[in-house]
Amino acid sequence: MALPDTFPGVKNQPHGAGGAKRRIDAGKDAFLEALEGILVDPPVPHAFAGAIERETAGKIWTWMARDIADDEAARLADAIDSGADAVEAFDLLLPEILEKLKANAVAEKDDRELERRNSIQMGGEEARQRLAAVIMAMRRRPLLAQAGKFGIAVGSMSDEAAMATALQSISITNPLTRALWMQVMVGHMANPSRAMAAAVAIAGGNGETRITNAGYGALVEAVLSHAQSQIGKLASQPNLFSDVDFSCKAIDRFHRLMRAINYNLEIERRSVWGTIMTDLTARLSERLERPMKEITLNVTQALRRPRDGNDRVDADDVLAALNGLYLLMTVRKCRDSLAVNALLDQAWADTGQTVEVLVTRALDMYRGAPADPVARERLDAGIKMAEIRFNPEYADILRRARDGAERRTAQG
Repeated sequence: MALPDTFPGVKNQPHGAGGAKRRIDAGKDAFLEALEGILVDPPVPHAFAGAIERETAGKIWTWMARDIADDEAARLADAIDSGADAVEAFDLLLPEILEKLKANAVAEKDDRELERRNSIQMGGEEARQRLAAVIMAMRRRPLLAQAGKFGIAVGSMSDEAAMATALQSISITNPLTRALWMQVMVGHMANPSRAMAAAVAIAGGNGETRITNAGYGALVEAVLSHAQSQIGKLASQPNLFSDVDFSCKAIDRFHRLMRAINYNLEIERRSVWGTIMTDLTARLSERLERPMKEITLNVTQALRRPRDGNDRVDADDVLAALNGLYLLMTVRKCRDSLAVNALLDQAWADTGQTVEVLVTRALDMYRGAPADPVARERLDAGIKMAEIRFNPEYADILRRARDGAERRTAQG
């Protein structure tokens, strides 16, 4: 049944207003938001059935809006311009868009030239290869929304038997739909390791063949896909203003995902999955090399008194040092899933020695001039670094020493 040209709460207006670019761009945001659970950002060296590159999805939408469902795209743009919720408006028009895509697929079967032209218009063979997944995701929008809720619910389960029962309730048999479901589900799971352990129990073994035959190969690939997605969250050229918290969360997430596989499955190193895991580990670890090598230098620069000019503490240097130490602690916690052991051990030893020497020096300087605000600022920065690198107890000892010097000055 055809839907009306207007949406609830939207003023009546011509749906053809505006140019083609406005029509395409307005709908693209709604389209991408609707498919957010399966979209991934570069780098994407390994393709997985349930994951679609955001750029590729955008190209497919541009083709659909321009060549397949231009009327629906215009109505969607008008609805969004009039204040309708973008995703709700997209969902209302989705049946019509799917009908247009179905008619196009039928036409392509009898017209190879049309198929060739469409492939060019949508961005080439790479986009053509992902078209089926995009259409399936559009068709299964309600099901994929359930997958997100399912992932949250399953992720909170602590009982392995209950987890296994929940996984067995996923009755999706279509391989592509199952891959899409797993991609969304894993994205909403805080701890995928328990789900993987339950899959092993269901499969009756932890070998790749058993897992695949039991229907959980898509789960493994979804975990690998999400691990791959963490790589792009680490800046390839990190700088002072990189979001270290964002980077640390990405490293921790990568570790949880890879641990879900490493701790539960027996993966042959030269198998497809084994090769992918090795490559992903190498790629993420490579992005850690430069910032790991700079940690000790940044700590030194932040806590050492300048040789020339007025004594001062540079806030940017302190920020860089603190960021580096937070990164160091995260990498150390996640080292089992990374390939940075030698670099980590060196950075760990060097930063420990550097922080200890420089914070002791800063304490001595403060004791000698407790009224000097720069000496106090440097000592406070050093105490914070000591708390991160060592422990709160060591930092408390330093604080007590600092406060004692302050009291002695106050008492004359």
